[in-house]
Amino acid sequence: MQRVARIIEGDTAPRQAVVLSACRGVTDALLNLVAMAERQDAALEDRIEELRQRHVNTARELISGELYDEFVVDLDRDCRDIAGILQTVRLVRAASTTLRDLIAGYGELWSTRIFERLLRARGNAGRVLWLDARRVLLVEWGPLGPGVRWEQSRANLGQLVPADFTGTVVVTGFIATDTQGLQTTLGRNGSDFSASIFGSLLNAREIVIWTDVDGVL
Repeated sequence: MQRVARIIEGDTAPRQAVVLSACRGVTDALLNLVAMAERQDAALEDRIEELRQRHVNTARELISGELYDEFVVDLDRDCRDIAGILQTVRLVRAASTTLRDLIAGYGELWSTRIFERLLRARGNAGRVLWLDARRVLLVEWGPLGPGVRWEQSRANLGQLVPADFTGTVVVTGFIATDTQGLQTTLGRNGSDFSASIFGSLLNAREIVIWTDVDGVL
């Protein structure tokens, strides 16, 4: 995240948007929680705490003081919500697609909340805006996957990001809202798709995809 912050700060563009995915492996870990609840695995609470502690440790390395405290409050609330949702799954031993999407989307909320606070901690306070994609992207699922309702999505964005805003908008990748008002996702690797969508919605001059891959340079 420090590297990403330096990349952003090195760009002279007055207006940028940064779309983040979850931290590595977190989406899979969240979906595994759903599977554990379905089979009534006794270790479920321990796995939730492990995910919580991973993000607490990441936040502690990057931010401090009030920014850190704010993040932990939000994180703890989310973990309580996850535990409550999964208790229902544990009782009925089955999870709907909507519930899976709800749980899977927490990783992007956590990564972007940390990163937005990191940018503020690095001296960018007042020039950083956190944007929950669920409040912007309206999609309708069809045979070829999620289709964006562009007109409504543009209208939603206009209400949340001022036209004259200068600075960095930190956007949650992967997640959206469907036409029934329920949280959904854009499918695996959906954060790259989110970046392309927001590039269009924000009339971006260019879209740059950064990723980490295994290999030798």
